[in-house]
Amino acid sequence: MKTLRTVLWAPGELFRRMESRPTWRPAFLVVVLGNVLLTWLNSCLRWSSIAIDLSVVVGSTISIAAILLVLWLMLSLFLYFFSILLGAQKWFTYRIVFSLVSHCGIIFLIGEYVNFILLRLGLLKSTSLLLPNRFPIGLDLLLIGKSASISLVVLLHSINPFTIWYFATMAVGISMLARIGKRRAVLVVVSAWAIGVAFALLLISGLGGTNIGIRAG
Repeated sequence: MKTLRTVLWAPGELFRRMESRPTWRPAFLVVVLGNVLLTWLNSCLRWSSIAIDLSVVVGSTISIAAILLVLWLMLSLFLYFFSILLGAQKWFTYRIVFSLVSHCGIIFLIGEYVNFILLRLGLLKSTSLLLPNRFPIGLDLLLIGKSASISLVVLLHSINPFTIWYFATMAVGISMLARIGKRRAVLVVVSAWAIGVAFALLLISGLGGTNIGIRAG
């Protein structure tokens, strides 16, 4: 709970502590367990049962932990080297970046719970969702009731309050920890966002996603 409170209410204090003690395990544990709980809640609603299958829980924990580690390691590597190119100080280490990425992951976790709650409130019919199991909380709201390419939906959905909060917090952290200034820090995180979206769009294109025509109503 202390890790969660610090990320939400005192990120500056967290960044200062990272300089001398860049921990990542508590935040990693919070995000993994939070995602496992969310997976269980979704399965309960899907099968109308609250029974806990230990094999499913263990499998979910391992798979979620592995996926997060790979994604966070890759993101941290990009942020670290790009920051170095833009003049980060010598004490700015890869471990500090990974600690920053791990703690910012809690923001994305909160976004997933908000998405879960909004879906369960039934504000939109399941057939009216622009993306499967994703409530339109970003600029994709502008596309409700319209036909649009799935690439455009994914792009606009990626511009939402939680993504902005996530990358804004990360930019402030990089600016403080790497001493590269706010503009350069923003350039680093916006580049990371753009590469992530581009990768998602390439993946969709490779899987044959071309067009969707779902309308709200």
